[in-house]
Amino acid sequence: MMLQNLMENYLNSSTKSVMPVSDIETSMPVIPKNPQWIIGKNKIQKAYKFDTRKQKEAFVLELVKYCRETEADVEFRIRKNKVGVILHATSPQVSEIEFEAKVEIDKIRKDVVYYFAKKD
Repeated sequence: MMLQNLMENYLNSSTKSVMPVSDIETSMPVIPKNPQWIIGKNKIQKAYKFDTRKQKEAFVLELVKYCRETEADVEFRIRKNKVGVILHATSPQVSEIEFEAKVEIDKIRKDVVYYFAKKD
């Protein structure tokens, strides 16, 4: 059998069975563990949840160190086992500075959680 014969039905099938994008997003079998950053006009925000107090405290310390190095306007709030991070735009709209900061903050969280992971 030739490839052309195999693909004929596939290529000639109607597109009526295509699911709308909104339905695809809601019917996904995997739900992301960590919610993504919420991007607004003047800020980007995300809440991080930690399993242990040590992880949370280490993350906050590394975040304070990062605030010294970056040009981004970083605000964070701590409550129970969560740390909320808000990156305020230094210009009228969110810029590359804030997008670079969000990537670095995600890396900081990943490093802290890995370093303080429970060894079984």
